[in-house]
Amino acid sequence: MLIDRYLTRAQLHAFVVVFVSLAGLYFVFDAFTNMEEFLSHAAETGGLAKVLASYYGCRLIWFFDATSPVISLASAMFALSWLERHNELTALLAAGTTRWRIARPVLVFSAAVALLAATNREFVLPRIRQAFARNAQDLRGEFVAPFEPRYDNRTDILFRGRGAQAMKARIDQPSLLMPPQLSSYGPQITAAEALYKPAVGDRPAGYLLRGIREPADIDGLPALECGGAPVVLSRAVASWLEPRECFVISEVTFEQLIGSTNWSQYSSTLDLLRAIRNPSLGVPAEIPLRVHSRFVAPALDMALVLLGIPLVLGPSRRGVFVAVGLCVGMTVIFFLTVLGSHSLVTGDAFSPSIGAWMPLLVLAPLAAWRAQPMWQ
Repeated sequence: MLIDRYLTRAQLHAFVVVFVSLAGLYFVFDAFTNMEEFLSHAAETGGLAKVLASYYGCRLIWFFDATSPVISLASAMFALSWLERHNELTALLAAGTTRWRIARPVLVFSAAVALLAATNREFVLPRIRQAFARNAQDLRGEFVAPFEPRYDNRTDILFRGRGAQAMKARIDQPSLLMPPQLSSYGPQITAAEALYKPAVGDRPAGYLLRGIREPADIDGLPALECGGAPVVLSRAVASWLEPRECFVISEVTFEQLIGSTNWSQYSSTLDLLRAIRNPSLGVPAEIPLRVHSRFVAPALDMALVLLGIPLVLGPSRRGVFVAVGLCVGMTVIFFLTVLGSHSLVTGDAFSPSIGAWMPLLVLAPLAAWRAQPMWQ
């Protein structure tokens, strides 16, 4: 119907304007703050425009994921307030059009945005998450971050090192502390560097250690096994290794080994589920919480919209500025509820499933109650 096209067009226009405005403000401020780094890197990569497009192109997709619920609500409020401002809402109600009928295209548009955000989370962000490992101060990917020791829970090998380079999947000065059942080489294996190598053909995933200093006779030593499966390969059993090299088989990826937030935040739900089932990786409560939150997110986005629409479309008529102020306060309470519930999980007060679903169990009935006048 005409009202559907009219409201959808108004909401789409508002969504684009608000998104471009907020993204532009954020990117312009960030670009001018880091302009010196961009200019120094532009001389090596073919121009400033190319550097900015590469850096902020990926972050534009991240910005949509982070702000889509709020912008969807803001665009819905704008579209309905536009009807109110021009007295079109009064005319529609006088013609017998129900509030639910007026809100329907707004809800459909918001649902489409919520589904698009979920699709973006599952299929787009995981493909570009490596780009988020670099900030403006590390455009070349040469920054060496401190490396915190971490176990491979399947083999009990403790990975240690002086630092890690995320872009190169490299550990500087690695020192692997070996458990008693794998101490045939000695208490530890030290090397100049370790590079993560994904599985290729018959070679499993793991870490290639180069410039081994300890044990000195690594090239002539046999493979180390754990439970009948090889764990450390030397040149004596793997001809593709160079002198003073060995290969440590591990199902812990480099992102997981360094505890990268990019991995947990931007991986797909399927990858997170694989990590939970991975015996080599001891995942914190944050990972199951994130999995449950992925399923809850679209419903929470719709609950936020349903909490805001009655402020404009409800039977009690308010001014635009009053409705906007109430909407801002309601949005703050909404996100405080979600973040508070999640923080209780990280504080071991709730299980991940309860912490993820509790905001929906609280906010969905509240949204249905707030939207009840529209059904009448």
